[in-house]
Amino acid sequence: MSQPNSSTNRRVQVTTLGCKLNQYDSEMLLTQLRSEGFSETDSARDADLVVINTCAVTETAERKGRAAVRAALRQNSSAKVVATGCLAERSAESLLKAGAQQVFGNREKERLSEILASENKVQIGGIRNDQPWSNWTVVDWMSRRVRAFLKIQDGCSQLCTYCIVPKLRGKGRSLPSEQAVRRAEELVSRGFQEIVVTGVALGTYGFDADQRDSLPDVITALSKIQGLKRLRLGSVEPWAISERFLHTVADSEVICPHLHLPFQSGCDEVLHRMNRRYTVAELRNKLDYAFKLRDDWGIGADIIVGFPGESTEQFEATKQFIESAHISYLHVFPFSTRPGTAATKLGGNLPQAELTRRANELRDISRQLRKNFHQKHVGTRVEAIAENRGSSRFVYGHARNYADVAMPLEGVRTGQIAQFYVERADADFLYCKPIGQEI
Repeated sequence: MSQPNSSTNRRVQVTTLGCKLNQYDSEMLLTQLRSEGFSETDSARDADLVVINTCAVTETAERKGRAAVRAALRQNSSAKVVATGCLAERSAESLLKAGAQQVFGNREKERLSEILASENKVQIGGIRNDQPWSNWTVVDWMSRRVRAFLKIQDGCSQLCTYCIVPKLRGKGRSLPSEQAVRRAEELVSRGFQEIVVTGVALGTYGFDADQRDSLPDVITALSKIQGLKRLRLGSVEPWAISERFLHTVADSEVICPHLHLPFQSGCDEVLHRMNRRYTVAELRNKLDYAFKLRDDWGIGADIIVGFPGESTEQFEATKQFIESAHISYLHVFPFSTRPGTAATKLGGNLPQAELTRRANELRDISRQLRKNFHQKHVGTRVEAIAENRGSSRFVYGHARNYADVAMPLEGVRTGQIAQFYVERADADFLYCKPIGQEI
């Protein structure tokens, strides 16, 4: 397949799999392509170029990446299909076999135009270069209208036994605070009212510059940007939740009282085998302290079920912790063996049927937790942002604490931030009516 020519009206379709960081990276790729004259399309059928931004956190994620390449070629055999992301770092050959014409790694995403002009089929390995954060593309987020992501950290040096990410994203690196503020100011000037701060291991922000517990400093600086209505945090490691961090979030009128914490287990023995550096008692103490500061937090948690050697008793301990802690919802992941990780040597893998059973049990618990979380809001006022028109009846969005909100279609416009009265709630939404003026 030849390189797309330089004529105008070239179209690109980008498929994003995996985490919020990949969402950011896909927008970075689109920003570069727009500067080269490409316009975005939602369908591979209409595209001259298709970019598949892959994930490799689980075996299922890898299958989806290869399937996305094949699907793009079925829809449009004349398009140039290229693949990037974590699966590109882990198994470029599998993506070429699936039909990708070019494969490039995570650090190479910044050089997309150069890569597309190259004859090399595979360009990976930049993650192994021990270099500070480069002056990366300032993402324009033209495909979004309400919320923008701001990546201030990439890579990870923590070496949890189940995780392949350090080998696919490289060592931890942090965007200097002053650069983060400049990029956020640009986003606000373009009309974005909410910025989501994200990273691979956000809690390690500043570690590469030997600045521990510096996440509170950078989010404080970001929260002071004039015109920014909301600053939301992506996933933050539990051991990074210091009292200073909690005060920073709880005392702010801009930083949202919403934390997503990758607990991974509620059993000390399992946490130790995972090489997670905290105990269940420490987790509970951090949550208790947070709720002493304010009572309207939304707390999400990642949980891995069926980690090698997890006994029935250890799984029950995780359930008991989840049901007794201040948790609003779960993201549940059945353990997936990742070649090259220490967990492959532990032994004691559970049958797939048991993994599925445990995952389903926790998902049922999560639905009840979310229902309880939502129902606390009935009869109260919430500040919500209208994000998208998802049905003929409602506009959907989120409250500051990340409660899902359904607002009446009439009289509410996308991007509006206003006060709403919660009339009723279920496990899916707070059902609200607007009150007062737009904020």
